[in-house]
Amino acid sequence: MFTNYTESDLEAGRKAFGGGGVGSEVPIVVDYGKGALLFDKSGREFIDCTSQAWSLNIGYSHPKVIQAVEEVLGKYSHIRTSFETVPKLLLSKKIVELAPQNLDQIIYTITGSEANEGALKIAMRNRRGNTFVSLFDGYHGRTLATLNLSWPHPDNRFTAWSGPIVRIPQAYCYRCPLKLSYPQCQLACVDLAKMIIEKGSGEPPVALIMEPIQGNGGMIDFPREYYPAIRKMCDDLGMLLIFDEIQTGFGRLGTWFGADLYQTIPDIMVIGKALGGGLPLFGVLFSSNLQGLAPGDHSFTFAHFPLSMAAAIATIQVLEDENLLDRANKMGAIFTSHLRELQDKYELIGDIRGPGLMLGVELVKDRKTKEPAREETTRFIKEGLKRGVIFGESKYLGLGNIVKIKPPLVITEDQVHKTLDVFEEIVRELS
Repeated sequence: MFTNYTESDLEAGRKAFGGGGVGSEVPIVVDYGKGALLFDKSGREFIDCTSQAWSLNIGYSHPKVIQAVEEVLGKYSHIRTSFETVPKLLLSKKIVELAPQNLDQIIYTITGSEANEGALKIAMRNRRGNTFVSLFDGYHGRTLATLNLSWPHPDNRFTAWSGPIVRIPQAYCYRCPLKLSYPQCQLACVDLAKMIIEKGSGEPPVALIMEPIQGNGGMIDFPREYYPAIRKMCDDLGMLLIFDEIQTGFGRLGTWFGADLYQTIPDIMVIGKALGGGLPLFGVLFSSNLQGLAPGDHSFTFAHFPLSMAAAIATIQVLEDENLLDRANKMGAIFTSHLRELQDKYELIGDIRGPGLMLGVELVKDRKTKEPAREETTRFIKEGLKRGVIFGESKYLGLGNIVKIKPPLVITEDQVHKTLDVFEEIVRELS
């Protein structure tokens, strides 16, 4: 079916495609992937440091995922949400066993934006009002509700279809909004955030939604003390705390979830991306102490897609059997050590951050002024592609200045060193 075509057929498809995605267009017609590698139609090999939008923690088309999907596909391709299936029940059991304490209920969706909307609906079932709080530079999706919770989208035409949002500064220590230095600041940003919420909201907010590490906004991780301080702030203000762990879950940080790493338990936690091993599946975890959703509140035809659920069970098994959480820490340490050596050599490298294999390198034109090197970052991504490494970028449309390194956790040590060699080649050229 997919061999009988011409180049003109492909070109016609390009002209027909309507756009609307995020991220720069990558001029690769994909043939197949294996492990941490991607191959194009000409047979050229690329080390994929994007894991296809951070989704392939166990690599491309893992045999155990394929086997699990084939087993279910031989019985049925789709079962709607009203019915129980063995994959759905076994997966639900496993996820709540892995989840932080008290998060013992789960619902499913097929996209991350829908999952975040589900978290908002659960929060609204448990608190009065309509106002939500989000962090500067946060990213939570592209639906009409989640778009406005995210960092300001350029030319946002859709604000009228969202409820009231209060944005607060995050602990972006490299670019502190208060021009202070950690730890002498004593987390003054949390005090400021609390004041903004108390004085800047027309009603007590329902919840704060945040990523434990901000992905799209710039790979921004926070001081360890920030997380319990935010938890306390939410408790003091009577708000729920929602962790958007769509990117940080399932081994990316060297732990199952960011809540584990930072020892802070949210009231609601959103998961996905890597869960399905390459198939779409997202979920919302919450405590049975909270009121759940009413019938029809958040129902989607393919939300309990059994092939994705079978793939998710296999994915978790691979993460466990192949010790990939430990591997994320090991490979991440190699990356970080070498990147810090490069930081000492090149003025272009302003900051290096992120645990495990969720790494970001902020590029700047000048170390003192910290002027973002946006044009250089765009060139960096293009040069990486020429050299056989697919690096990620923050934000889109040339608005970001962070190079992302988030490969599958199965990346080999040789591939890590090749990636670092390419990284230095490009930095040297841009410098």
